Amino acid sequence: MRIQGCDLRNKERVKLQDVVPLDTPMLMYLEPTNLCNLECSFCPTADRPLLRSVGRPAGIMKWDLFAKIVDDLKQFPRPLKMINIYKDGEPLLNQNLPEMVRYLKEAGVTEKVWMKTNGLLLTPALNDRLADCGLDMIGISVIAPHDTGYEKTAHKKINYNSLVANVWDLHRRKTRPQIYVKMADVGFNQDEIDKFYRNFEPISDYIAVENLHGWSRTDLKDFTLGKATDTFDGLPNKNKIVCPWTLYQMTINWNGTVQPCNEDWSWANIMGDASKESLVDIWNGKTLRDFQRMHLEGRRAESKACATCWQIMSQVDDVDVYRSQILERLNGTSHS
Repeated sequence: MRIQGCDLRNKERVKLQDVVPLDTPMLMYLEPTNLCNLECSFCPTADRPLLRSVGRPAGIMKWDLFAKIVDDLKQFPRPLKMINIYKDGEPLLNQNLPEMVRYLKEAGVTEKVWMKTNGLLLTPALNDRLADCGLDMIGISVIAPHDTGYEKTAHKKINYNSLVANVWDLHRRKTRPQIYVKMADVGFNQDEIDKFYRNFEPISDYIAVENLHGWSRTDLKDFTLGKATDTFDGLPNKNKIVCPWTLYQMTINWNGTVQPCNEDWSWANIMGDASKESLVDIWNGKTLRDFQRMHLEGRRAESKACATCWQIMSQVDDVDVYRSQILERLNGTSHS
C-alpha cells in the first residue's frame, strides 16, 4: 500500500493535554548500537568530524544493560504503547537484536516493537530469527533504487539486487513482521521512483517516498541537503513552542544514557543514566521535569539541541494552546 509516512503515526492518538503528566512513557527509543555500515550524506552518524566535535561516543549495547532496562520497565504501572528498537545506528549490527525483541515482548513491557534498518544485513538465516521473535513492524530504509545511488549518497558499494532478494525472502515468511519500505528523495527522477515502487511494492505492506529527514542542531549542519520542504513524512511544517515528544517519550542510548528525544544526535540533553539509575526515577525526576517546564514556559532555545531543531515542525501533536494548564498540573506533581 502506498502511503505517506505520517499515515503510520496519525492513528488513535491520545490528547496529551488530557493525560500529561504521564506515569508511564508512551514511547521509547531503545538503541542497540549507534554504529552504522553506511555513510549517508543526510545522516549525522556518517559525519565523523561532526560527531567528534560534539563528543558523541560509539558502541553497542551490552546484554546485561539491556536486561536491566527491561527489568526497570516492569516497574512502570503499565506497558508502553511502543518501543522503537533503533535510533542513530544500524540496529542489526547488534547480533542480539532478534533476541532483544523477543525478550521485550515476553516481558510484557510494551504493546509493540518496531525497528528500522537499511536492510543490507538481511539474510535468509537472519530473516528466520526476525520472523519468529515477535517484531511487529520492520521499516527498511532504501537509499537508492540502484547500486550507483548507494555509492553517491551512502558512499558504499552494495549489491542492490541482493537487497531486494533478501526483502523478498523476509516477505514470504508466514510469521513475519509487517514491512514498511521507504526511500528518502535526494532528487530522484520519475523513472527512479517508479523503479523503487516496482521493486518493493509487491514485497511490502506499506511503501513511501519521503522527504529528507531534518534533525536537531541545524545550526551545525543542514541534513536536508538544501532540499528542505515540508516534513519528511508528508505533514506540512508547523513551528511550535513546545515539543510534544518531551511529554511522552524516553530515549535510551547504547550506553544507557537517557534523553527525552531521539532526534538529539549530539547528546546535548542527558536526563540520567539507566546503567546506574532506575528508569522510573529518571522519568519522574527533577531533571526531566525541569526540561519539560523549559519547553512549556517557552524557553526551548536554552537547549542546544532544541533551539534549532527541524523535527519540532513535524510533530503530529500540538499542545501550545494548552501549555499553561499542562504546566500547572506538572507543577502539582513535581518532586522538586
